[in-house]
Amino acid sequence: MIAIENIRHISLDVWMTLIRSNPAYKQLRAKGFRDYFRLDEHSPAAVEAAMREIDVLVNNMNEVTGRNVHTFEIYLLCLHKLGREVKDISEKQLSGCYAALEELWFRYPPVPLYNNLGALFDSIRATGRTISLLSNTGFIQGTALRKMMQQLGWEHYFSFQLYSDESGHSKPAPRFFAQLLEKARYLHGAALSPTQIWHLGDNPLADVQGAANAGMTASLTTFDKQPLDQLLQLAAFDHAK
Repeated sequence: MIAIENIRHISLDVWMTLIRSNPAYKQLRAKGFRDYFRLDEHSPAAVEAAMREIDVLVNNMNEVTGRNVHTFEIYLLCLHKLGREVKDISEKQLSGCYAALEELWFRYPPVPLYNNLGALFDSIRATGRTISLLSNTGFIQGTALRKMMQQLGWEHYFSFQLYSDESGHSKPAPRFFAQLLEKARYLHGAALSPTQIWHLGDNPLADVQGAANAGMTASLTTFDKQPLDQLLQLAAFDHAK
């Protein structure tokens, strides 16, 4: 059971906690990647499969090492998987590809998993609790996610946002959660205990175990079994009254 009356700060994962990818985007991303690097010898489906495989690999690498594999490194891993000589790829090409695919991402934006989060965030903040984001990144960088939070109308609810590509650390790394604690203490004072921070996310290792190892309160949230909006209802009123 969550001792919700003690919670002063709520930390949220992003992907598959607040939003999910637009299905159309992933197909178009693979096509765009294929066209940009002229991977004509591979079908769009083969490129999509390679990108999906590398995405899983990189997530696992980040979780094991606690570091962050940069987007450009992910591109190079994809190109290597598809038989391209990565020494022939320039940083300018990588940057150009990212700009094109990020633009595509904004044209086919991610889909919110819930339609009532704004009202919930308002109610939570009215209790004096604060909210932030703590997210690993991959193909999409933190700067783009910040813009997306603004477009979704959620940006003003978050006291701060932490992204792995900006910090150099990925969940479940203790250093990433330490950054969360430091920023939360800036809001609530140095006496804030890690147990007074409640982190919610969809990954049992990165989110739940990572937060628990940092001494924080943690909950696994899944759209079908433990929906985020139902969990957040616990913090949407002042239990001290």
